[in-house]
Amino acid sequence: MNITRRGLLGAAAGGAALATAGCAAIKLAPAGTYRAASAFEVTLARPWSDMTGMLMPKVKGLHFLTMDGPALNQLYLAQIEPGASLFKDTDRDTPDVVYRADMGDTEMVEFVIDSLAMKYQEPTSANLRPQAFAGAAGVRFDVTMRTSTGLDMSGSGLVAKARDNLNVMLFLAPTEHYYGAFASEVESIFASARPT
Repeated sequence: MNITRRGLLGAAAGGAALATAGCAAIKLAPAGTYRAASAFEVTLARPWSDMTGMLMPKVKGLHFLTMDGPALNQLYLAQIEPGASLFKDTDRDTPDVVYRADMGDTEMVEFVIDSLAMKYQEPTSANLRPQAFAGAAGVRFDVTMRTSTGLDMSGSGLVAKARDNLNVMLFLAPTEHYYGAFASEVESIFASARPT
């Protein structure tokens, strides 16, 4: 096989186009009001990277923000309709975890935990407590789990029904350093949620 200068330039141009397309899917979520679909909005104290466009497969109503990259911190803001999922599995043979409008408080938390089990090992919830979410009665909870490589992860979630839909805020980060480093900021974001 002969590699020509024209072929190398073409390959380089194609790689640059892919990189540009990937960057186009990452947007800036500036400090201030961030609207999560049509469901609710939150206040960000500083800019985050909005990687919603990078989610594969895409999930209607799910927004994904990060400060330092997906491996180090993840903030999910979502409104889930009945019969829809928080996360979708890329394996077509694995059934998605779906939300039902008749779920009670504990079942809504279990829906989030079961959804995390598609991506993480042994997710568990603890410390369920009431907390308002965009003007509705919600349930706040803590999360612990591990990545497939054994990294301990911690998280905090907040769920509440909005008519028949489910509003979700979920923050995940490695237990060591990153979770604690963002705890007060995430607390402020959760408390700032208001209906749109």
